[in-house]
Amino acid sequence: MLLALSALFLSCSSDDSGGSSVSAGDYLPLTAGNYWTYNVTNDSAPGTLRDSLYISGDTIVSGESYKKFKTLNLASGFYSGSMANNAVRKVDDKLLLSGAASVNISEDFPFAVAVSDLVILKENASANQVLATVTGSEQQPYDGYDLKFDYTLTSKSLGSMETHNINGETYNDIKGTNVTLTLKITAIFQAQGTTIPVTVLDTQDVLSSNHYFAEGVGVVHVSTDIAYQLEDFSLFPIDLPIPSSGNVHQEEVLDVYVAN
Repeated sequence: MLLALSALFLSCSSDDSGGSSVSAGDYLPLTAGNYWTYNVTNDSAPGTLRDSLYISGDTIVSGESYKKFKTLNLASGFYSGSMANNAVRKVDDKLLLSGAASVNISEDFPFAVAVSDLVILKENASANQVLATVTGSEQQPYDGYDLKFDYTLTSKSLGSMETHNINGETYNDIKGTNVTLTLKITAIFQAQGTTIPVTVLDTQDVLSSNHYFAEGVGVVHVSTDIAYQLEDFSLFPIDLPIPSSGNVHQEEVLDVYVAN
């Protein structure tokens, strides 16, 4: 479920309600060769995993120049997974994300969500200022019926902080962004010539993720909560390869980095 929702961090479009301002800082240094290695922990699994996110070089999207992000291996964390194989550029005080990603609620039925200049940080935004609100719908076939995913993605500013302490490390000059995902899943199948929609997951806030950016460093800490509860659809011939409920807390903490 975690890998699934990481891709919904991406959206079809974005709406920055705060206008543009000249940037005075650099909260995600965009130089080819920069890299960030994170220690990733989940309360649902023992041990610590590691993600290595890096900038592989330049790329052009719709005539605009971006930096391409990749991961050394398949990402375990929400943040690294949402950045992998996508492109970032800076315009004034905003960081914009473009590309595409797979949404893997299960390996059995992934689907892709396109992204076009999603605002992932606005440096001069005030706390709780909405940066983007995106609604969308994706549908795909699965085992004789269609699954429809309706989602609303909202990003908002957490404002500015003088310092942020995590695992004994103190970072200065912090900007934060929260991402919240609301999701509904409906199964649509045919029975005796009749189309029957069945709610599999009723509308819920299934993800909330806080991202902390340090000036001159990049993202130093991501704290993500995922929780969902499927409906009881046992009376219908629907079989989904995901648990009926989930509740996961994940931490991604910066370990080593090069940010020029």
